This record gives sequence, C-alpha cells and structure tokens, in this order.
Amino acid sequence: MPKFSVKRPYVILVAVVMVLVLGGVSFSKMTTDLLPNMNMPYMMVITTYPGASPEKVETELTDVIENGVGTVNGVKEVTSTSSENYSMVVLQFEDDTNMDSAMVKVTSAVNQLDLPDNVDNPMVMELSADMMSTMMVSVDYKGKKGYELTQYVQDNIIPELERQDGVASVQASGLVEKSVEVKLNQDKIDDINGKILEKTDSTLKDARKKIDDAQKKLDDGKKKLEEQKESLSEQQTDKSNELAKFSKMMDQAMANKEAYSSQVTSLKASQTALNAELAAYKKNKIEASYDQINASFAAARKSLESGDGYKAIYDQVYQQVLIAAVQNAMDQSGTKTTVTADNVNHLLSQMGNAADEIKKAAAQTAETTTKQQVEKQLESIPEDAKAALDHPDKLTAMQDMMKQQGQADAAKNLTKKNLQTMYDIVNTRIPQINTELANLKIKIKTAEAVLAQVEKSIKKAEGKYEQVEAGKITAAAAFGAANAQIASAESTLDNSSKELEKARKSYEKSRKEALKKANLDQLLTQDQLSNILTAENFSMPAGYISEDGTQYLIKVGDEYNNIKELKNTLLTNMKDIGDIRLCDVADVTVIDNSEDNYAKVNGNDAVILSISKSSTAGTSDVSKRCGQKIKELQKEDKNLRIVNLLDQGDYIKIIIKSVLSNLIFGALLAVLVLMLFLKDVRPTVVVAFSIPLSVLFAIVLMYFTNITMNIISLSGLALGVGMLVDNSIVVIENIYRLRNKGVPAARAAVMGANQVAGAIFSSTLTTICVFLPIIFTDGLTRSIMQDMCLTIAYSLSASLVVALTVVPSMSATVLKKENTKKHRFFDAVLNAYEKAAHFSLSHKAVVLVGSLILLIFCVIQVFRMGIVMMPDMASEQMSISATMPKENSTKEDHETADQILDLVSKTKGVDTVGGVMTSGTSMMSTDDKSYTFEVILDKKYARKNKQIAAELENKLKKLTLDDYTVSASNMDMSSMLGSGLNIEISGKDNDKLIKISEDIMKIVGKQKGFKDITNEQEEGDTEYVVTVDKDEAMKCGLTVAQVYQELASALATEKDSTKITVEDQQYNVKIVDERDELDTKNLSDYEFETTKMNDKGKEVTKTYKLSKFAEITKGKSVESLSRRNLVNYVSVKADVEDGYNVALLSRKLQKEIDKYDLPSGYTIDMGGETENTNEMVKNMLLMITLAIVFIYLIMVAQFQSLLSPFIVIFTIPLAFTGGLIALLISGQELSMMALMGFLVLSGVVVNNGIVFVDYVNQLRLDGVEKREALIETGVTRMRPILMTALTTILAMSTMVFSHDTGSDMSRGMAIVTIGGLAYATLMTLFVVPALYDIFYRKKEMKRVDLGDEATLRDRDE
Repeated sequence: MPKFSVKRPYVILVAVVMVLVLGGVSFSKMTTDLLPNMNMPYMMVITTYPGASPEKVETELTDVIENGVGTVNGVKEVTSTSSENYSMVVLQFEDDTNMDSAMVKVTSAVNQLDLPDNVDNPMVMELSADMMSTMMVSVDYKGKKGYELTQYVQDNIIPELERQDGVASVQASGLVEKSVEVKLNQDKIDDINGKILEKTDSTLKDARKKIDDAQKKLDDGKKKLEEQKESLSEQQTDKSNELAKFSKMMDQAMANKEAYSSQVTSLKASQTALNAELAAYKKNKIEASYDQINASFAAARKSLESGDGYKAIYDQVYQQVLIAAVQNAMDQSGTKTTVTADNVNHLLSQMGNAADEIKKAAAQTAETTTKQQVEKQLESIPEDAKAALDHPDKLTAMQDMMKQQGQADAAKNLTKKNLQTMYDIVNTRIPQINTELANLKIKIKTAEAVLAQVEKSIKKAEGKYEQVEAGKITAAAAFGAANAQIASAESTLDNSSKELEKARKSYEKSRKEALKKANLDQLLTQDQLSNILTAENFSMPAGYISEDGTQYLIKVGDEYNNIKELKNTLLTNMKDIGDIRLCDVADVTVIDNSEDNYAKVNGNDAVILSISKSSTAGTSDVSKRCGQKIKELQKEDKNLRIVNLLDQGDYIKIIIKSVLSNLIFGALLAVLVLMLFLKDVRPTVVVAFSIPLSVLFAIVLMYFTNITMNIISLSGLALGVGMLVDNSIVVIENIYRLRNKGVPAARAAVMGANQVAGAIFSSTLTTICVFLPIIFTDGLTRSIMQDMCLTIAYSLSASLVVALTVVPSMSATVLKKENTKKHRFFDAVLNAYEKAAHFSLSHKAVVLVGSLILLIFCVIQVFRMGIVMMPDMASEQMSISATMPKENSTKEDHETADQILDLVSKTKGVDTVGGVMTSGTSMMSTDDKSYTFEVILDKKYARKNKQIAAELENKLKKLTLDDYTVSASNMDMSSMLGSGLNIEISGKDNDKLIKISEDIMKIVGKQKGFKDITNEQEEGDTEYVVTVDKDEAMKCGLTVAQVYQELASALATEKDSTKITVEDQQYNVKIVDERDELDTKNLSDYEFETTKMNDKGKEVTKTYKLSKFAEITKGKSVESLSRRNLVNYVSVKADVEDGYNVALLSRKLQKEIDKYDLPSGYTIDMGGETENTNEMVKNMLLMITLAIVFIYLIMVAQFQSLLSPFIVIFTIPLAFTGGLIALLISGQELSMMALMGFLVLSGVVVNNGIVFVDYVNQLRLDGVEKREALIETGVTRMRPILMTALTTILAMSTMVFSHDTGSDMSRGMAIVTIGGLAYATLMTLFVVPALYDIFYRKKEMKRVDLGDEATLRDRDE
C-alpha cells in the first residue's frame, strides 16, 4: 500500500479529493440530533372506564388486557396501573424486537378482547423519544386576546407551521373556544306548562259540571223526598251511592285519558322524527356509501400490495434496472451502444448465458425496489375511513390518486367534512336511532294500551250514568207519592251527600294527577332535545339524477346557518297551544371557555403551541424550518410576537457547536505538540493534513451507516482526534528518521511506512477491539454508547488508511530536502529519565508498592463515589409544574398562577416565562388542577440554572400549592432514564403492600438526603358509595341497575348535541339541564317513581326516596393499583436533595431495608435511577472485561508469548488509577460517559506498553543485556510515547476546560482519559521495566532457528 501510494501519487490525490467532497456532502446532509437513535422497546395500552374504581378497573379491565397482550411474541415484561376511570398497561419488549410488527400484533390482540360495555376503545401507543415536543412557542398579538387571538392563531399560525417539512403535529394550549349553550329555563317551561294546564282544566270542567249537576239533582231529590213516602228511601239511597261511585270513576277516567293521550302524542312525535331521520339515511344510502369508501381504500391498498398497481410498478422498475444493467455490461465491454427499451431484449439475446444472470439480478433488484416503493405508497393511503380522518394527509393522497385515475368528481366529494359526517352517522347516529326507536315502540304500545283501557272505562261509566239517571227519576216520582217514608228518605239523602263529597275529593286527586302529567317534562330531556337538534341540523347528498347525459347531485336538508335558526327550532305542536320552539323553553347563548383556560407569557394572554416532529425527520431540521417560518411571520406583522419557550433545535446547536469547537481546538493543540517535538514544519503539515482527512473519512462512513450527528458521536470524533494522529506520527517519525540518515525521500517514505505497518495495524486493532464488546450489552447502554464506539472505530480505521497511503505519498514530496535539528531540552529530559530508570530498576519494590497503594486507594474510593447515569447539563430552558389546591376555585387558581408568573419573571437571570393550564388535556387526566410554566434564561445565566432552580423552589414554598416541581433543565435525561429513589414492594395482598410501603416510607424519611417521599396512595379521591339493599329496592319495584341508570342520568347535567356553522366558524351545541342538580346534601332525597300492580291487579304509581332502600357512605379510594408480570406492587418514591447522590444514598438505605422484617411472599427491590445505574455499571464492566481479554489475545498473537502481554496488561490498572484520581481531584461523579473513558483507556494505554516491550525484545534478540535494553528502550521510545500521549491529552483538554452549555455531557470522559493516559504514560516508563525485569529472569533471548528458510519447501532426498 505505501509503495503504491508513492509510485502513483495522483491516484492518492484523486482519492483525497473524493474523500473531501464526499465528507463535505455527508456532513451537510447528516441528520443532527441531541442523542443517538435509541430503540425504546416499550408500548402502552391505555383504556378508559368511566366511573370505575381502581379495584373494578383492575378486575374487569386490566386483567383481561394483561392476559390478552402478555402472550404477544417478544414481550419481556408487562407492567400495569389501574386507576380511577382508566387502565394503563405497559409492555416491555426484547431490545431487538421490530416495534412496527409488535404494534400490529398488540393492536390485533387488543381488538379481540371482550371488554365491558362501558369501556372506551383501547388506545395502543408506542413510546419513543419523538413523543417529546420538538419546539414549544407562545403566540401573542398586540390588541388581540381571548377568542380573537385564538382565531388568529388557528387561521394564520398553526396552518403555516403544519406545512413545514417534518412537522407531524401542532398542538395548541390556551385556545378559547366558543360553543352554543342550550340551557333549559324552568320559568319558561312553567309558563308553557301553565297553558297546558289551562287546557287540561277546560277538559276537566266537563267532569266538574257533571258533579255539580248531580249535586243539583240531589238537592232537588231532597225536596221531593220530603214529599215522598218511606217505601222509596232504600232505592233512592242505592241510586245516590251509584251516582257518587260513577262520578268518581268518571272524573278519574277523564283526567287519565287526557294525560295518557298527551303522552302518546309526544312519543309518536319523537318516533316520527327518528323514523324520518333513519329513512333519510337509508334513502341516501349513507351506510352503502360509507362501506364503498372503505372498500375503495382497501382496493387501492390491495392493488398496491399484490394487484395491478404492484405489477405496474414492478414492470416499470424492472425495465429501468434491466436497461441500466445491460448498459453497464455494454460499457464494460467497450461497446458504444445506447440501450433503450426497444433494443434491450435484442442485446440480451446476444449475451448468451450472461443474459440470464443479468435478468435474475435485475429481477431481484426490481423486487426489492418495488417493495420499498409500495411500502412508501401504502403509508400514504388510509386503511379505512377512520384512518383517513385521523391522518388528513393520507386522505389528500387518496384524493390525488382518484384524480389521477379519472375520478375527479368522486375525489371532490371525498372531503374530510363529508367523510366525518358519514362516519358519525354510520358509527354513532344510526345505532342511537335504532335503540331509541326500540325503546319508543315499547313506550307507545304501553301508553296506547293504558289509553284504550281508560277509554273503555269511560264508555262503561257513561252507560251506567244513563241507568242511574233513569232510576233516580223513577225513585223521585215514587218518593213523591209515598209521603209515609219521608223520615227514612232524609237519612238516605244524608248518606248520599257524604258519598258525593267523596266524589269531589276523588275528582280533585285525579285532577292533580292529570295536571302533573300534562306538561313538557317528558319531552324536555337531554336525550330528546339532542335527538331533535341533531335530526334538524342535517344535510346530506341523496344521490344523482341523470338527464340528457348530465348528472345532478340531489342534496337533502339544510344545516343551521345562524343562532336564530337554532332558537326557532320547532320542538312540538300542541292542539289549542300552538308551536313550541326551542327558545320557548331554553336560553340559547354563545359562550366561551376563557374562564376555564389559562395561557400567558410574561403576563400577556397567549396561545402555547407544541410542535412535534415525525419519526423520520431530524430534530434540528424541523426546528430550523419552523424557526425560519416564525421569523417570516413576525416580519410580515409587527404586532405579532412569537417566543420560543422550548426548542430542542437550539439545544442541539449549542451542543454540536461546543463539541465541534472542542474538536477543532483539540486538533490545533495536537499539531502544536508535533511542532514542539519535531521542530520542523514539513512533517507537522503532513500529520496536520491527516487529521481533517481522517475525520472526513470517518464522517463518510458515519453517513452511510446511518449514524446521526449527536453529542455522543461527536464526542467520539473529538476523542478520536487525539488518537488518530498516533498512526501518522509513528509513520512520519520513522520516515523522518530514515530521511535524516540520507535515504532518498521516496525510498524513505516506502521503507518507513513498511517498517511500522504491522505495529500500527496491531495497535489500531487493539484500540478498536475495545469497542467490540458493545454487541454483548443491551438496553440504554448499547443504544447510547454504540454511536461513540462506531465513530471511534471509523476514525481509527480511517487514520490507519491515511497513515499508510496519504502520509507516505506526501512525505515523498515534502521531505525531499534534509533538515536535521537538535533538541537540547528533550535531550536533557532523556538524561534525567535515564538516571531515574536506573534507580527504579534498582529499587523495584518502591515503584511497584507505590503503584499498588495508589490502586488500592482508588478502588476504595470507587465505592464511596457517587454514580449517575448521565451528568447534569446546563440549560437556558427550565420548567415548573404546579398543582393547585383542590378546594380552590378556577379564578383562585388563575390568580395563583399569575403570582407564579410574577415571582419567576422578577427572578434574576430569567428572560421569559410562560404558563399554561395543563389539567384535563389528556384522556387519563383527572381534576388535578395542574399548571406548567416554561422558563427561558438569559444565555449568560445558563450555567447557573441549578442555583436559579433552587431560588425558585424557595419562592414557591411561600405560595399555597398542593405540589410543585422545578426542573433545572428541559433537556435533562433523568425523565427518560429514571431519576430519584424508586423502591418496589411486590406481593399478593394490596392492603399489606400499602402497609409495608408506609413502613418503608418511615425508613426512607430517617435517611438524610431524601425529600418528597410518597407511595402515591395518599391522594386517593373522596368518594360516596351508594349501597343498595336489594330486597328493599325490589319491594319498591327497582333493581340495582335501574337505580344506577337513573342516578347516572340525573348526575349528567351537560350533553353535546350537534355542531352548527356560522360565518365559517363551527360551534358545538351543548345542552345544559341544571334544574334539579344533585349534590351530596340532597342525594339521599332523590325520588324514584315506580309503577307496580296492587292487590286488585291494577297499576299503582308510587314515589320512593333513595334513602328508603340505600345507604350512602363517604370514603376514600386508593389512588391506583400496580402490577408487574401479574404480581402486585407498590412503589415508594422520593426525590434527592441537591448535593446528594442517589447511588450513595441507596447503598446506605439498602442496609436499613435489609433489617426490615418482611412478611413471607413479599419482596423489596430498588428501581428507578438506582436500577438503571446498576445495569449501566454492569454492562460497562462487562465491556471493559471483554476488551481486556481481546487485547490480551491480540498481544499473545503479536508477541508469540503469554508472559509479555501480561506485563503490558498491567498498564491498564495504572490507567484506571490515573482516571480515578482525576475524577477525585475534579470532583466529578462516576457516569456512563466517565466509564466510557475507562473503556477507551483500556485500548489506548496498551499501545505504549506494546511499543516498549516489543522494542526491548528486539534489542535482547540482538544481544543487548536485559537492563541495558530496558534503559535504551525508555530513552529511544520516549519521544513517540510522549508525542502520542500529549496529542490525545491536549485534544481532550478543550472538552475539560470548555464552558459551553453542552460541554457537561462529555467532560467526565475527557477527565478520565486525560488523567488515565497521563498517569499511565508516566508509570509505563518505570513500572513496565520493573515488571519486565522481574518476570524475565533469563539472561538471554534467542530466535527460533529454522535454518535456511529458503529451503524449507525442498524435498527430503
């Protein structure tokens, strides 16, 4: 390779130019991110169960889901949380699981579950780093606030941001939304009911008149009976009794008839409305159209997957690939022929057997390319209507496809609005109508049967009335003729008067019943009003009419265009009453939610926008595009102000800028070292040129292996800068040495490179093999460290290629002239070392014991050091989470939030602060009254973020808050990796677990350093349990289910009905009924009206209070129930106070927990940050151990000895000693990055040992005495050893002393590398000679004598 590069320098020049060009292009196109792409093998299944307690959620919902999804292939662990109203099941998969495939399997398993009726559809969610908002900005506008600001943001800001490439979604908080409130007005209802009662009274007057007439006749009878005889008194009495009985029956029957007639009319009106609505849907073929749309989606996808669409793509790709392959073959054969679709088959026929291979390769390539294109197109085509609604971009893609297929009209009608309407009708409205119709049918039949019975009773009563009248007249005539019976008749008449009085009372009672039923209560329910408004607010295409070759679309219905139309909606028409419209019974007003919303920035009303990127987009790119668009929008309108509250892109830029600056300055310092040691510009220029060339070469490899530009990969490059010059230094020094001996430049270049090629190849291999054990780790350690390992391996491999090609080629040109220089200072250093080396060899015990003592000291200190997963990072972006007291009103909550904004904005170093109300924004949220505040610091205060966070915590203590948390950095990795203390107590019984957790909380509370200790069970919601006595309820004609249904209906005071559009603004219509609102005080007095049969077989309506058959008790529910792999557990969590390390505190705490008397069947485990840290340390120690084994094996192969590698291996604990001492001096904690530094050291420090021992062995083989060989080796090899060590140390020093915001991440690794390399390099010059002198007792070393090697292949004669 060196010979070729020297003889053909222009080939090397071309290769260098290609690397420079490819490196520049790769660098510009690389995706930039904060951290590497981390595979997070987690998935969540979230299901809501409204009104269910945690215990019910666990038994009826969580158990079913766990059993269903726990058997999915690849599931490693199943963790569940059952809380009030919802269940959350978290699935952890094996690290190598394909999460896309797992998503399909889990979704399929969930869809097959048999869940309770009231449960909402489960939501399956894959966890990824992309779930975190890329940007969070606040928008405010001078002169606009509330709804006006919301409209401006929705119309002008959100659409512009959503159009940016890579933006997946833009979520808004603090939007003020308007809606139409239809609030039932009891006064208006009473007025109408009064009119109905007047009509009912007029009907009842007839019955009253008959009673009055009967009274008059009775009075007349008395007068006549005065003149009649006693013989007719008994007959008169019977007739009077019969008349009174009839009157009672007549009055009650007439009243009941009127009431039930009104009820039948109302029910039939509702039935007619629902039938009309259903008929419209059927006539318009809504369900068929909806099924046809889903079928078209499926057909489009099927065509792409295996049908004509797939074949068309395949044929086109195959033709292109075949033409390209044949063209390539023709070019290679020297034939100048342009291959086209017309002549490709002809040319193939002339190629013989090669044609089959070309076709086969083309078919394979076409198949792969086609699948990729098909998969890409399938992603843009919705699976069904639901997917089209959830992903508007897929619906747009489908419309475009239909237009391309000549279906422009159909594509035009396939709008999101029409599709949403059809989806709502088919999946929601039609099932509701069918249910309502079924219920109405039963109610109508029941009411008609009752009405028929009442009418029958009335006819019977009328017949008896005539008989009584006839008998009464006869009796009166006979009485007039029988004066002798007058005394007895008077007594009879008195009895008749009493019966008539009873008839009057019966009439009054029946009148009250009739008046009670003759009102609008049955019509004016939330469900009835919702059904009427939904049915009236209807507009759908019914189909097409074709005439003379022209199609005309027929639309039916007309949606509400304004509030006035809504108010004038006709509810019903009553005879003699007239039309009853919505405005007659309710107040219809437009309201907004401004009082329930909170979003401010620096005290001004604002809207908070959270921008999320798509999974394939780069964070930095999305941030850059959105930032540019925001600048354009603000430039166009000076009144608009958009403030960045959180921007991952800014943080990435800060981190990358910091690492790149460290890399550049490190390279310059490395070049400075070369200049000082060589005192010659020419070799320095050669080595200096190899640095950027090797880096660009590594960047090209990074680009083509999909490694993003992140803090981990760039740290690997920065570390590699110091190491990648080692190979070039060794080569250029050897060439420089030969050149000074008079060897011609070209020959010196080839000879110098060839002499050290094996050595630098071995040293590079030992360094690279250090990172090979990464394949044996898993979890976050592998995800985070893999990029650094590969980057360092790429840079070292690139440096090896450059050292053996570019360096010899350049040396042959720039070193043509000899230039010998003296190094007086270095010669003095060598003389001093020679004396010290003699002393160390004479007093080996001093050197070895001193090294051993330092090693033991450092090992002891390791167990006292704090260990963290990732070091804390400075940041300009902070956040505060606050939970308001439950007893506070919304207004009081907003006032407290204003106080927080005020005190934060007045804090020194704070530039911008924005707050938003976050409670109720997720499907799992409860009334936690939570607020989030984003804080932006001045850049010069970024490194004081911890002090500012502590100051804010002290200020927040003075406010009345249920809970609050201050995060010093929004880029803090603790939220992802787990932070603080987390103790998991596992066992069977939840009550025992809670009791144990309370004991553990007391133990933790005694440990200094922990704060905010909780088992997450303290804040269970207060609940009122209605315990129904089943026997008593059944006696009242009620079941437990009926009690639940009626109470649930009574507690629901609001119901969303429909939507109306007014001047392009869409409003939700909400029906509110607060007429008889229930509370804890009147709940027990709630009345249930039941109808049952009495002893005589007649229906009797009675009213019972809830307190008669149920008991109401107040209690407190558990906050949540958690399980891991079907085993219950309770977590005890605590935050760590500033100045304490969770690892050290956990070690002390574990000793106290071990003393706890734990019941049988229960376990206590450390989780959270402690678990992640222990796992990280275990993986890193495994990597370091395997790396040492690999290094030893490589050296055994190189030295052909088992003893020499052991001497070199001893330099590794020397390096570890130096690294630990550096950490102790700097006060740094042991982190993953610091352990990465130890891993790097194990591969780097052995290089100097290898060089030292190898040179000693060569000298001894040449006959030099052992001690003289050791001294001469130290003197001869000191310069390259010091040069390679100093280049790495100085390159890393910039990372140590940098004050950039992003320098904290890699500082620990740099400190370990510098300390370990400095100490190990120094000690190698003394300890390795001492060990060599001890282990090699023999006076001489001999080469293996094989005789004349040229004759080894000769035959034995």
